[in-house]
Amino acid sequence: MVGVALLGAGIYAKEAHIPALIENKGTLLAVYSRSTKSANSVVDEVSKLGGQTSGIDVYSDEEASRGLDELLQRTDIDAVIVVLPIPTQPDVVLKCLAAGKHVLCEKPIAKDVATGRALVQEYEKTYAPKNLVLAVAEQFRYDRAYIRARDIIASGEIGNLEHVHARVWSDLQPGSKYYETAWRKVPEYQGGFILDGGVHFVALMRLVSGQEIIETKSLAIQLKPHLPPVDTVNAALRFSGGATGSLSFSWASKKSAFEFIFAGSKGSITMRMGAIWGTSIMEIESEGKERTESIEGKAMFEEIKAFLAATASGKVEKAGSSQEALADLAVIESVLSGSGIVQS
Repeated sequence: MVGVALLGAGIYAKEAHIPALIENKGTLLAVYSRSTKSANSVVDEVSKLGGQTSGIDVYSDEEASRGLDELLQRTDIDAVIVVLPIPTQPDVVLKCLAAGKHVLCEKPIAKDVATGRALVQEYEKTYAPKNLVLAVAEQFRYDRAYIRARDIIASGEIGNLEHVHARVWSDLQPGSKYYETAWRKVPEYQGGFILDGGVHFVALMRLVSGQEIIETKSLAIQLKPHLPPVDTVNAALRFSGGATGSLSFSWASKKSAFEFIFAGSKGSITMRMGAIWGTSIMEIESEGKERTESIEGKAMFEEIKAFLAATASGKVEKAGSSQEALADLAVIESVLSGSGIVQS
């Protein structure tokens, strides 16, 4: 049994991590948040989902003798899931590793490449030799649909990959549950919502293509006053295997889109979001033949499953590695800068 603590009580902690942990039959022993009320809201969510709540202890900054330090002193807690604001996470991750805990932290790994690189270097130098796990929660790399697309391309069915294009557009308005998160509304990190969401789409393109994004040329602007400092990017991309492509990503578009196109010398794959959340529709065309596949991604379930397995082996698989997360961040940083060689 792996004893788990959840650090953070926000929307994603409750709506994504808790259901996945329950489905994996994980053992949640503690919840930490800034306030006792918010920590208790996680326990309430566990109860609503039919999970076991009798063994869950609550810690918060409001309790002098029941804060994060006291939680990390517990020997029955083997692993922590860190779902905290982007600027806060690196220091908390290192604190947890220093306490001898395995860590799964939310993406992006840090607010910028320099901070992320320092975290990865410290982990690899000090904690990896102790068989402690640092995994980054980029669920797109665990999505069954995206893995299926990767495997089709790797098989050669659509020939040599030549083009990779992504369109992700939405209209994020005040009042949205994600917008009304204080640290997102007034970001203390580059790119605002573009950084927070953009690493997902970079991860998808890197995973499915099997290539690295090595150079970008981009335009980044802010169209809506409530979405500082940037809400729209349009970037040209060069890939390590010779493909070129584009990323068009906006939180300020009245036209919605979620489409990824991978075109090769013999065919193509077009991926769109299905009518049911978490399901992808894949249109595959190869040498004149067409077919459609609908796949339930189960991304969060697979991500938590992999992390729990990694705590037993002391080794994190590539999909969850901090190096992969750093590479995602490096692409977004390059896009936000306007252009350049991607350096992670």
